[in-house]
Amino acid sequence: MNIIQRNFFKLIKCGVYGTAEELEPMSVHKWNKLYQMGQLHNVNPFVYQGLLKCREQFNLHLLPQQWKQWEQAHFLQQQDADDEELLRPYKLTNPIINRQLQAILDDEQSDINTRRMLIQIIRIARHILNWGLPLRLLIDLGVNLRDNTEKVNYDVLINWLERLRFTQMAQLEGALLVELFGFKFEDIPFAGTDTDKKANIVARELAEYTSQHQDFYFSQSPDSIFVHASGGSALISHIRRSARYMRFIPSEAFTNFFASFAHSLTHIEE
Repeated sequence: MNIIQRNFFKLIKCGVYGTAEELEPMSVHKWNKLYQMGQLHNVNPFVYQGLLKCREQFNLHLLPQQWKQWEQAHFLQQQDADDEELLRPYKLTNPIINRQLQAILDDEQSDINTRRMLIQIIRIARHILNWGLPLRLLIDLGVNLRDNTEKVNYDVLINWLERLRFTQMAQLEGALLVELFGFKFEDIPFAGTDTDKKANIVARELAEYTSQHQDFYFSQSPDSIFVHASGGSALISHIRRSARYMRFIPSEAFTNFFASFAHSLTHIEE
């Protein structure tokens, strides 16, 4: 990671998880780049909290107008977690796996906190397949692990992940929490005790890809993967993503690609 990316994740870790981070000195221009990165991923409220905690550090130099910009972004983007959204019916593109998911979500006897974490894991996986690394969702998962881990039945959660063929994808998400936010694998029960080297490598590459290819994210929107991207680059990127994560989530990656492709056709004008 370059210096902007390093400071970016340090500020998130400090602001969200309360870790002690030492920022590296940057120019005004680079701080503006960091602000844009936060806007891009909708995480500026978290970054702003980190800035407040680090504002006395010698290496943190922001102009008055930059502080004002951060403060405005904080209030504009600040949104409380919507529990209803995390508990609403959620669908997968693979019909067989989706039926199993709906059966799990319809089971009123199951623990609500365990279901909430399952849906978080699935939402992150779907976002990675379609649009890239969802930093805000990943941050929320980390907060849930930190604040509510005693309320989650991990034996049940792991069983659900196995039934839905999401075990390896959950391990990848765990590797991302370790790579980006300093978690330890022992703090992520669904990630398993054995470190998956392939998951670690892909997590590291995914973090680098997300930071280095910002134009790609600017050109896409969640409801139209191909149409709003320039040329055929979005299609090629989607194919590559589907192939890349086939190992982690084969059943959903395959059907998700064709579902996305079919959806994109409905936006093509005659």
